[in-house]
Amino acid sequence: MRILADEEVISIRDKMETVLARNGIEQWRGDMLNPYLFELKIPTSLGEKKAIKTFNDLFHSMGVLSGAVQLQMSEGRDYCACYMDEDGETYIAMFNHPKAMKLNGGDEEYQFTLKAAHERQEAEAIAEEKEMLELVDGIKTGRLKSKSDDGYLVLKAEFYNAIEGGKKKIEYRDFTEYNLKRTIGLKTIRFNLGYAKDAKRMRWEVKKVVLLDSEDNECDPFNVPEGFWPITIALHLGKKIG
Repeated sequence: MRILADEEVISIRDKMETVLARNGIEQWRGDMLNPYLFELKIPTSLGEKKAIKTFNDLFHSMGVLSGAVQLQMSEGRDYCACYMDEDGETYIAMFNHPKAMKLNGGDEEYQFTLKAAHERQEAEAIAEEKEMLELVDGIKTGRLKSKSDDGYLVLKAEFYNAIEGGKKKIEYRDFTEYNLKRTIGLKTIRFNLGYAKDAKRMRWEVKKVVLLDSEDNECDPFNVPEGFWPITIALHLGKKIG
C-alpha cells in the first residue's frame, strides 16, 4: 500500500474544501484515519439530501466513483462509502484515494476495501436488530419477565442512599435478557445495599416499568411500537413500604 506524500494529502484536503464550499457547507470535520483512508463528517442538521449530493460530488472529484454511479446513504463501494454515524448527529463519507491504492508486490494483504467494511457494519447492525426484536418478542410471549411480582436488585451505596433519601425515583437497567427477567412485571422491589448476607435493605412499590430508547422516549414493554429501539429499562418507584 502506498503512503501519500504530504503535498498529496494537502491536495486532497483542498479538493474536499472546494467541494464542500460549492455545496454551501462550512461546518465539517475531516481526518486521515490511516495512510490511505480519509473520513469526512458533516452534521445531520444539513439534511440527508444535501449530504448525499456533497458526498457523491466529492467521490467523483476524487476519482473513486465513476460519474454514472450515485451512492445513496448507507451504501458502499470498494473505495468509498457514506452512512449516518451511530450517534445520529453526523453523516460520514469515507474514501480511499486512488494514488494510495497502488499496490507493490506483496502488499495485497494490506488492501483495504470500504465495501467489505460497510458490509461488516451492516451485518452487525442486522444482528443487533435481530437480538432486540427477539427480546421484545420474549416480553410479549411472557418468556422474559420476572417469575414473581416482588423482585430485588443489588445497589451500590451511592444509588441506594439516593433512593432511600427520596432523591432518586427511577432505577435504570440495560435492556438485556438478564435484566428483563428481573424487572418486567414487578409490583414491588427490594433493594439490597451490596452483596453481604446481612446487607441493609428496603422495599419499594413499583409504579410502572417502561422501556426507553436513545432519546429517552418511553413505551409499554408489552406494546413496543414498530421502529422503537429499546436500550434501557426504567423502574418508576412509588412509596417506600418496608
